[in-house]
Amino acid sequence: MDGPVQNDNRAPVRIQIEYGGGGPFFSAQSLNLSRGGVFLQTEFLLPPGRAVLLNFNLPGGPRVSTRGQVIWTRTPGDPRGPAGMGIQFETLPPEALRVIEDLLQKSQKKGNGGAPS
Repeated sequence: MDGPVQNDNRAPVRIQIEYGGGGPFFSAQSLNLSRGGVFLQTEFLLPPGRAVLLNFNLPGGPRVSTRGQVIWTRTPGDPRGPAGMGIQFETLPPEALRVIEDLLQKSQKKGNGGAPS
């Protein structure tokens, strides 16, 4: 896919996320996070449309296990930014949404709201 479609404000949050698409699990670092999804910096790209399982710890919050879908990818060497995948969350627990909202508010106060992936 050509690039990201972003409808939510994003916070620059770097956390390790374990992800898998039906085979082995891998680990990658997030570059940003929103209520609707996450950008994972990785060169191991799953195809757009692939369902994924995600496991991660939110800063100051709960351990999250959820499902998502790869929406877009960026290949290594792309001048627009680092290689990785935009993943849309299917659902998030209410407690996780509260933590993400707090991260977004803090990011906006610092002038980082809507940080590109």
